[in-house]
Amino acid sequence: MIITDRLVLRRWTQDDSDVFISLADDPSIAKWTGRSIPSSELFNYYLSLDTSFAVQSDEKVIGNISFFRNSTTSALNRLNVYEAAFYLLPEYQGFGYASEAFGAACNYMFKGFLADAVIVGILKENIRAKEFIHKAGGRFCFERETGNRETEDFYVLI
Repeated sequence: MIITDRLVLRRWTQDDSDVFISLADDPSIAKWTGRSIPSSELFNYYLSLDTSFAVQSDEKVIGNISFFRNSTTSALNRLNVYEAAFYLLPEYQGFGYASEAFGAACNYMFKGFLADAVIVGILKENIRAKEFIHKAGGRFCFERETGNRETEDFYVLI
């Protein structure tokens, strides 16, 4: 569990299935994820991770921050690299919650999991998220096509 001034980041539990699916399927979030699997499958995957967190404000789940390894990160086999996925409900955006949660979660990954780097893939058209990552210290490193024929820009935080 990670606690900040205003937020609690805790592991997802089986009881969170409905709230996670509702969050992940929110149209304002889903349009930016580039995800090709159903939210229920993603939830089950996140349940299996020690590095996937429900973001809570006043005991209400308002977002997700998850770190995982995939074909991109595992190809860097000499480094301990995680990819991050994050999102907040629209009504909680613009108040610094994302910065607070993402900063605390990355710090946890660097200290607790000895991550060498965190990478973030952002759909090319998602200007707001790219500005957020730049402010968080992310540097552009490459782009790739998604399975949905979209382009993601990848940023690295070290």
